[in-house]
Amino acid sequence: MLQLVNLFLVIFGVIAVGSGLVLWRNQPVLALLLLVLGLALIALAYFSDRGRERRAEQRKRAAIQQRIDEFARRPAGSSQTLQVHGGLRYVLAGLLLALLGVAVVIMASADVRHDVIPLILGVLLVPTGLLLLLRALAGVGQPALELDGVGFATPLTGRIPWREVSGICLRTVTQRNGSESFFLMFRVQRFARVAPRIHWSDRLLAVFHLGALARGVVNVGLPSKKDPPAAVYALARQLWKQSTGNDYEWSPLQSDAYNEAMKRAGALAARLDEPGAMEATLAHPEQMEQAMAQMSADMALIAAEHRRQAKKQRWMLALFLPLIVLLMAWPWIMRLWAR
Repeated sequence: MLQLVNLFLVIFGVIAVGSGLVLWRNQPVLALLLLVLGLALIALAYFSDRGRERRAEQRKRAAIQQRIDEFARRPAGSSQTLQVHGGLRYVLAGLLLALLGVAVVIMASADVRHDVIPLILGVLLVPTGLLLLLRALAGVGQPALELDGVGFATPLTGRIPWREVSGICLRTVTQRNGSESFFLMFRVQRFARVAPRIHWSDRLLAVFHLGALARGVVNVGLPSKKDPPAAVYALARQLWKQSTGNDYEWSPLQSDAYNEAMKRAGALAARLDEPGAMEATLAHPEQMEQAMAQMSADMALIAAEHRRQAKKQRWMLALFLPLIVLLMAWPWIMRLWAR
């Protein structure tokens, strides 16, 4: 409601400013009043909207902390389980994607121009949608994710113990309309050995070097209804730390060497923050010298990885820009070719 009020304030403010500019020559006093009123309305809408966003963010953080506190107050043991239900959104998404692909193929086949690009797009959409649909159907009636003191479980993988997890990451994907999708990612390097079950779709994706079996990363889509994704991520990190003592950041977009360097750097920083760290350093200077040498090497590796990622992004941009131009110019190219 407040967002709608702010929108009307902006509209009235713009109208007032516009009217003031129109009347400036004939009625300067009235025009000045309209300009001041319009700018005041726009400023009021701006600060009101900033306050609304700030309060919404505070409520979001409070809800996350409340959910974490509720879970922490549960008695320790096997009953300390968080179940995240995904609903039918991925079933619907897979079905719609497959139907869209079929529709595109039919329209492209009926097109007298025989444009090949829509046909290729439709052919790619159909198996992608079917794969997503069948993976989603395998988890219908089951929690999309279970977290407890032993490990985490999904319908496609079974229960994997925390000792086999070497990293946890919450990834957020923002769409153009502002909506967000959340994915909780677990690094399981020995996935083929420790997963109680491996879905046939993961075996198929492994042929193309994709999926949990090929990459050792289990990806779970999280809804944002009952349990905020940030709270689920915090609880996963908390249980992982309680079981293994591990507590460091991990990025699926970076190499294993980079993540190991970040892990060592975080462990050293945590050790230096502990009480008595200075006395231990003075008592064993040679160990600290080795640790600092390792830190220097890790920082160099991290910097080199950042440069490599930047170079990779430039190459991808240089590759995709001509492809985008080609796709946009394709109808004109076909017309010229037809002549």
